[in-house]
Amino acid sequence: MKQRNGAGSKRLVEATHRFIRSEQKLLEVLFSRRILRKGDCEHFAKDLDLSASKKRSSDVFGSAIAINKKLMGVLGSSKSGARGVKASAIDVLHEMSRVVQTVEDPSEALRQMLVRMREGIPFENATLFVTDRATGKLAPVATVGEPIDLIGHVKFERGRGFSSWVAQQRKPVLLNDLHREGGTGAPSVRSFLSVPIVLQGESMGVINLSHSRPEAFDEESQKLLSLMGHQIAGIVNRVILRREMERLAIMDDVTALYNKRHFDKSLEAEIEKAKRYGHKLSVMVLDIDNFKALSERHGQPVGNEVLCDFGKLLKKFARGTDCVARYSGEEFMILLPHTDAPEARIAAARLRTVVEAHSFPRRKRITVSVGIATFPADANDPVALLVRADQSLYQSRHAPPKPQPAPAFDAESTIN
Repeated sequence: MKQRNGAGSKRLVEATHRFIRSEQKLLEVLFSRRILRKGDCEHFAKDLDLSASKKRSSDVFGSAIAINKKLMGVLGSSKSGARGVKASAIDVLHEMSRVVQTVEDPSEALRQMLVRMREGIPFENATLFVTDRATGKLAPVATVGEPIDLIGHVKFERGRGFSSWVAQQRKPVLLNDLHREGGTGAPSVRSFLSVPIVLQGESMGVINLSHSRPEAFDEESQKLLSLMGHQIAGIVNRVILRREMERLAIMDDVTALYNKRHFDKSLEAEIEKAKRYGHKLSVMVLDIDNFKALSERHGQPVGNEVLCDFGKLLKKFARGTDCVARYSGEEFMILLPHTDAPEARIAAARLRTVVEAHSFPRRKRITVSVGIATFPADANDPVALLVRADQSLYQSRHAPPKPQPAPAFDAESTIN
């Protein structure tokens, strides 16, 4: 069975280095706010430079996390000596950073960050909005109390609601005697504080706080929240990047399908479930016939277009419970839970028909060879099951030739 390199994709490397840059920016902010001494900043900066030189993205990320733990230890030990900074701000920062290091689920980490903020700024309701990098729109990702926003029916560039306006203007807003009675299920709002989260010129999101009592927030509250804004941005960025890196680490960067690593883990987990509950599962391995010749004749860009379109076809064909992955160059896998051998063969026949009828980029037509193995009839463990699937693929490949669709490649179409 073909193997692919486990090195991180280009997007994973880029996400990792964005993570490093955010850590460096956090050091600059902590020094400018007189929270860290110059010597401490220089020490951590050297460690970050060293971690950035590591070859594997996972090593870079792990090294940065270790440095961050040391950094928060220094912050914790220097709380009493911080100059010109409220001790509560350092306390909250330290606790929020501890949450990021110890809570694995990003959504829960963000929610607990809001809870820790209440220790410095009392509020009744809080909502954290984070900017979706793909769309530029705000999305609520964490709430304490009731979800809070104003003028939700008004649409701005970054979405609906007052938060979108704050994110667009990048300016904090304090409303201290706003008489607004909430409707059914909505909180009553008299005090409202909204602060943008900005890091390295990028709008990361918005934090909204509210209270049913007027004058609940003052300028000191706004200053305190703004003071923590850069640090909060760094923490939010770490959570976002961690999520992005974890997602990219299991995705194939050409087809956007799962990669070999994720498929192997999924297969192992599904076999354990099948053993526990006594159900069947099947593995389908698909290999694009004569793909190497196609790629050599028309070039890698055309080959990648075919792979990408083939991946979309597989995702559309598969059920929601199936795991579809690109396993090697032109070899794909589909994990079919609760599927016995006859059902898998029927699915394979249907898929072959769909593929052969499909017009791929540059009007290419392709065929596929398919191998099938079923647990527990063919094998009782993941490795043996994949070996049997590969043997089945070999038999399929050397079966009597399938009729080849007539090639319809237009050389001029490669220009478009």
